[in-house]
Amino acid sequence: MRTLQTKSWLKAIAGVLCVVSLTTAAVSFGSVQWLSARGAYQNNGYNLLMDSVEHTLVTDLTYQVYEIYESQENQPGYQPNIDALLAEPNFFYTIKDKTGKTLSASEELGDYRARYSETFTIVYPGEEVTIDETYDSLQARHDARQAIEAEHPDAIIELSSTGMRYGLTATYVEGYHEETVTITGFLRSELRNVGGSSVYREMCQAATLWADRNLYLAALVAGSLLGVLSLVYLTWSAGRRKDADEIALGWLDRAVPTDLLLVAGVGLGVVDLCMLDQVFNLTASRLLYTPMLAAGITLLLAVYLSLVRRVKAKTLGDTLLLRRLGKPGRWVVKQCRRAGRAIHRGGSRLMAKLPLFWTAGLDFLALCFLEVLSIWIMARGDFVIGVLFWLLVKGIAAATVIYVVLSMRELQQGGQQLAAGNLDYKVPLDNLRWDFKAHGEHLNSMRTAIQAAVEDQMKSERMKTELITNVSHDIKTPLTSIVNYVDLLKKQEMPTDEAKEYLEVLDRQAGKLKKLTEDLVEAAKASTGTMPVNFQRTDVNVLLTQSSGEYQEKLQSKNLQLLLTPAQDNPAISADGRLLWRVFENLLSNIYKYALPGTRVYLTCQATETQVTITFRNISANPLNISADELMERFVRGDDSRHTEGSGLGLSIAKSLTQLQNGTFDLAIDGDLFKAILTFPRMG
Repeated sequence: MRTLQTKSWLKAIAGVLCVVSLTTAAVSFGSVQWLSARGAYQNNGYNLLMDSVEHTLVTDLTYQVYEIYESQENQPGYQPNIDALLAEPNFFYTIKDKTGKTLSASEELGDYRARYSETFTIVYPGEEVTIDETYDSLQARHDARQAIEAEHPDAIIELSSTGMRYGLTATYVEGYHEETVTITGFLRSELRNVGGSSVYREMCQAATLWADRNLYLAALVAGSLLGVLSLVYLTWSAGRRKDADEIALGWLDRAVPTDLLLVAGVGLGVVDLCMLDQVFNLTASRLLYTPMLAAGITLLLAVYLSLVRRVKAKTLGDTLLLRRLGKPGRWVVKQCRRAGRAIHRGGSRLMAKLPLFWTAGLDFLALCFLEVLSIWIMARGDFVIGVLFWLLVKGIAAATVIYVVLSMRELQQGGQQLAAGNLDYKVPLDNLRWDFKAHGEHLNSMRTAIQAAVEDQMKSERMKTELITNVSHDIKTPLTSIVNYVDLLKKQEMPTDEAKEYLEVLDRQAGKLKKLTEDLVEAAKASTGTMPVNFQRTDVNVLLTQSSGEYQEKLQSKNLQLLLTPAQDNPAISADGRLLWRVFENLLSNIYKYALPGTRVYLTCQATETQVTITFRNISANPLNISADELMERFVRGDDSRHTEGSGLGLSIAKSLTQLQNGTFDLAIDGDLFKAILTFPRMG
């Protein structure tokens, strides 16, 4: 657990994962919220979503028609072209009065998929009239006031008096009237992508969002979960380093006062909330605000982790701004310099420790941000500058891709040469940088290590072969003398029967020792490839029939029934008949020694267009509690008690001789069933 807390590269990955996950969750939440509010996650969700979008669109457009129609009365003589002002080819309308008479309508009507109708009362203002009269009596003024109020209830009346004269001033609007109209809007049944139709665009966007609804939901859940888990890990590991037990404080923890950091954190939180509101809206500005939101989350995460480190180190109150008011100018300059150096060192260490995958991911995100920035510049109207900036971004991306491809090709070629066994090839490192150069150095180091290992192995094999050959020759000379003297003794009359038995034992053991010596020399030559091979066209069926005939009687003596199944079309292979005979002889000898008496022995030859397969099968007399690979090793015998004849070299010699003739030799063990499988390329 301590190791997980102190891995810098793991913390960097967790930080990036936290920011990316939370940003993804925020973007996905906006889409999920929009879809859920319109019933996209219910049964028959597609129809509910489309009905909701259609209703919203037709309602908004109908109200726009009302606003345009109402505005004509405010401008006398103005007859607006509602279709031209709406500029929506997938919408049409009708305006009717109380009697059903059509007052206005779109030029092109037709079938519709959605409609919305509402009745509006439009008040048309009249002319403002002011009356200023003087009366001789209060009764006359009172009667005039009642008459005005009866005819104009909304009139504004002011009373005055001068001596015996009584004044009345009334202001009212005369001539206004009301009109009640019913405006009905329609969305066309067949939507057309013409004239930059917002209806067509909104409907296509809704269909796309519905198709990706489960993806947004999964991204929301996964992003939230990964973001929280990453934040928990960062909180747990904050301030921990491999070379120190105490909490390690960074530049931000020492340089920025706690109270100032809290204010910055609150400000960043408010800014992030404002950007969240923009990200939740499914508008074009979402593309611009998403990378800005990611940057805000990154800064807020840095503030949070700094506070966590201060709490762990118990220095939360030691770095208040009130304690840093002395010599502010020099402190600011010093901290700015230290910040620059820290950012440079931290960036270098981060790039060195980040895995290549994450480095590439960060580069990709940076390029995406620059491309979004170029699109935003074009959207603001600076089209030329935006295009130039976009071309610059694409140039950087193309140069990066070309460099990566060329570097990977150098490494690929080095790996191919190494896999092909060319240990003299060295990966050129002059044009490689960063992780590519490190990987090239690793390949070169691997080449050197393999070369040294191969040389050591070859030296060891030569020494073993020379040792076996020398010892075998040293044994062979006295052994020959022993065999010769045994032959001479056999021609002499033995004085007793016991002496005759001793001579037989001596003769038998000397023969075994001679056979073992010959096998050792043959195994050494076969394994090192020093044995000469005379390749000739060899008929497998003929050689297999001769070998089985040689061993027929010997196998019958142990009650073993030999069954030979030759190939149908007499296949031929390129092999040395003498060495191939030796392989067959070793396998049949092995069967004679270790097969269970009273069982069958199968010799099978099968041929395809490209290869010939020869299979020897028998049942072992002893349990085969050993793997095929172990049985193939030298001096390993199927009889653990070693009561049977043999040196344990027969299978090893057979495999080496087969490989010398460009064949393969495999063993298969299934319970007590033993199979030896030889495969050779077939001659045409």
